[in-house]
This record gives sequence, structure tokens and C-alpha cells, in this order.
Amino acid sequence: MADDNPIYTPPFSKAEYNRRLAETKQRMADAGFDLIICQDPANMSWLTGF
Repeated sequence: MADDNPIYTPPFSKAEYNRRLAETKQRMADAGFDLIICQDPANMSWLTGF
């Protein structure tokens, strides 16, 4: 299966996804967290696009 034909297209670009992921990882590191539990659907959507 080719990567350029995804089954699901998120509401933002891959670059935006990478930016959000990097920001989340940096904030986690700054706070000394190794793990994040994301329960709120709005937060899951912001982070993953799902």
C-alpha cells in the first residue's frame, strides 16, 4: 500500500502533525513527564486528527 493514498486524511498537514507532536513532547520533557494520558476527545483530536 502506498503512503500517498491514505485511508484517512487528517484535518491538518503532516507538517502540522509533526509540529503538534514536537510541542507536546517538549512540554512533557519540560514538566518531567514520560507518559501522557489523553482522555478528552478534543485533546485527542488536536494531537492526532482523529
